[in-house]
This record gives sequence, C-alpha cells and structure tokens, in this order.
Amino acid sequence: MDPGETSPRVYISYSRDSDEHTRLVLEFSGLLRSEAGIDAHLDRWYDDGRRDWTAWVLDQVGQADFILAIASPEYKKAVDGRASSTSAGLAEIEGALIRNSYGRNVDGATRRILPVILPGGTTDEIPDLLRPASATNYVVPELTLEGIRSLARVFYGSPAYPLPSQGSFLPPVTMPDRIFVSVAEAPPLRAPSLTAGVEAEIGEDRYLVHGDFLVKRTIADGAAVERRARALRVGPPHEQVWLRQVEVRQRTPRAKAAIMSLGREHDLLAALDGKGSGMPSLIGRSSDGGVGTLITRWPTDRSSGRPCDTLAAFLPEPGEFVDPLRALGLLRDLARLCRTLARLHGVRRAHRLLEPDGILRFDDGTLVLRDLGLAAVEYEPGEAEGYHQAPEQRRRSSGRVGPWTDVYQVAAMAYHLTTGHPPRSPVPLPVSALAPGLPPDAAAAIDAALRPEPALRPDIRVLATALAG
Repeated sequence: MDPGETSPRVYISYSRDSDEHTRLVLEFSGLLRSEAGIDAHLDRWYDDGRRDWTAWVLDQVGQADFILAIASPEYKKAVDGRASSTSAGLAEIEGALIRNSYGRNVDGATRRILPVILPGGTTDEIPDLLRPASATNYVVPELTLEGIRSLARVFYGSPAYPLPSQGSFLPPVTMPDRIFVSVAEAPPLRAPSLTAGVEAEIGEDRYLVHGDFLVKRTIADGAAVERRARALRVGPPHEQVWLRQVEVRQRTPRAKAAIMSLGREHDLLAALDGKGSGMPSLIGRSSDGGVGTLITRWPTDRSSGRPCDTLAAFLPEPGEFVDPLRALGLLRDLARLCRTLARLHGVRRAHRLLEPDGILRFDDGTLVLRDLGLAAVEYEPGEAEGYHQAPEQRRRSSGRVGPWTDVYQVAAMAYHLTTGHPPRSPVPLPVSALAPGLPPDAAAAIDAALRPEPALRPDIRVLATALAG
C-alpha cells in the first residue's frame, strides 16, 4: 500500500426522513471527508446520472472498512425490517445487508457497523438490531472535529486511554518460620539488571542507576524484559550514561528479536559515529548471560557542567502563555534536529520514537538524540504510543512507517512546544490559530507535516528549512 493510503474507507448509511435530516447527513459526511481526512462515501455524491443503485450499494458496503448507521425513525424501521415498501429507498437495501452481516458474523458486524446519533437525535432512533442499550453508540453533539473525536478514535484504533504495558508478575512467596541469625553487614547489592539506587555491574564497570528516567517493559509474549535508565559510572571518568537493556527469561522468537535489536542499534551507532553532532555517543555493549546492555553517553552541558535536560523540560504547562521568542528559538533547535535525522534517513532508517523526554538539550540549544528509538526494531502496530505518535503507527493503521513518520513526530513536538498542547485529533487546528506569532512558512510546514497522509508531508530537510526561518 502506498504511504498516503492510510485513511479508512467509510460508507454512510441513512434514510431521507426529511430535508433537514438529509442536510444534516450531508454536512456530517462533508466534515468527515474534507476536514477529518476520512475516505467517506455517500449516495448523494454519486447522483450524477442513471445508476443501478442496488449494485452500487453492494459495491460500497463490500469495500467499506466501516459502515456508519445514521439513527433516525425511518432508518430504524428499514434496518429492523419494518419499513413500508415506499418510504425507505436505499435504506431498505442497506438494512437487508446489515441484517445479513449480523446473521453471518455478529462480532465482526458489531465492530464494523457503527450506530451514529447526529445533533438532535436520540438513542430511541437506533435500530434494535444494533443493540442501542447493550453496545457502544457514537453521539455527535456538534458537527466539528471535536464532535467526531470518538468516531475518529475508532477509525484510527487510537483509544483515549491506551492500555499500559504489563509489568513482570511476581508471585507471592510463602515465608518460612522466622529464624534470627547474626551475620556481618551485607555489602551493597550489585546486579546486572537495572534497579533504582542499585549499583549494576555491567561488563567491567559499575553504574549507579538513577530512578528519574527508569522505565521497565515486558515484551508481548512475556519472555523478555526491556529496561532503560540513566546512570552514573562509578569510578573514572565518573560520567553520566544512558543504558538500554534486555533480559531474556525464555528463548522465544520475540525475545530473540529484542536482544538482537540491541546489537543492530550498536552497529548502527558505530556506523554513524563522527557524522555530525546530534547523534548518541556510543560507549559499548555488554552481554552477561541472558542480559544484554547497550551503553551510550548522557552528555553534560558545556557551560553548567550538569547533565543535559531533556526537551520535555521546555514543554509549556496547559494554559501557560508561550513566549513567541522562546518558541522561535525552540523551532530553530528542532530544525537542527531535523538535519540529524536526515543523516539517519540517509542510511535508510527512521527513529520513530521522537518524544521530548528522549531528546537532550544543551544550554546553547543543540539537541541530541538520547538513543536511536525504534530505528533497529521491526515495526509493530501500536508502537510509540503517546502524544506524538504518527497515524501510521496506530494499531489499526494499514500504512507504512519510514522517514515520513519522523517528520510527523518532529512537527507534533513543534506544535506542542508552540501551542502548549500536542495535536489531539486526526486533523488538528492550524498551528497559527493557537500560536499566531509563528512565521507563516514555519506554521505552514508544521500543518503540512501533521497531515494524516504520509505522502503529503514535506521531506525532513524541507521541514528543517521552514523551522529555521
């Protein structure tokens, strides 16, 4: 599939109860197609000549990823099989197809056929077949992008509250009867795994693990645990480092892929070494039994001597006034980051996990990638869940990831830094509406880079030029 073919195809099924209801359906359908970027189809748009409408409906229903069933009194009669022979029109044909879909596969029809209540409608107008009291309905309170947000989440497989990653299960331990024994004081705990406050022995060095950036995630099949943490090397040169670690608990294909990704990232970092600033600085890799660790430097700011902050420290609080001069400076910083990413794209890799807490910033505005994100990892639907996830990374997307994914994520961070909140809808408000002080070229480039269709986004170098001003 081409990069631009990411929008789901939607067929809108309704009945022409009145001129006002038909107008409302037309306006709703136009909103989906023109403003939300949904590949929506409606019979009124094809009424350009004599047509076999039964064949047309069969074709549309067959191609659709989703069918939107617009609630109304006459539509309820048509779908439930109670319409008169003269009142329903195409809705009677569509009702028969919907009944057949439920008869063939109830679960599949439930996921595909979405009851929609437009402004002024009620749940009483939803066909009984679509189970208005026991299954999800989609109320559109107003014909705006905000009003269709719940539908957009279904189309793109993007829940309002993503399922958190499951940690490792620690079964309860039966304690024996207590026996008190006097022993000498135990030495500090040292282990290869990353635990806050513990000295981890990795290779020939020891690292005191900090808890501020410690993240632990169990992979999908539970056979390995991934950890990430900032740490201080104990002993010369006493430098701050960034550790990425995989602990294999059971040798499955997924666990093998996870441990191999560390090796691929090591090789990729070694190949990129010396090719300009902004890339992570490689220290080395260690393997200790079933635990593999990749070690890179966490840079220290040249002027203050402190470990660099992440870009997350510069995100405005919700409702905070964003200083236009500061916003312009941050856009110029992101422009330099774009040029770093262009070098990564030059070796046919994309980062795909660009988040503010994964980007380190010197006091002079230089941005450095903390690591290479998902560049060494095979794509999985739902990857990079978070505020700046690109549409093609969502669980139900059929698109491909690539350099265009980094373009979206850089633009999403630019939007967040300049407006005070991330882009929250498939087609967010133009950035200039929320940050009117931005240069027109930068604002236009950010809006273009946030298009749901990857093929319509600018190249990373074009985005860099626009953000630099």
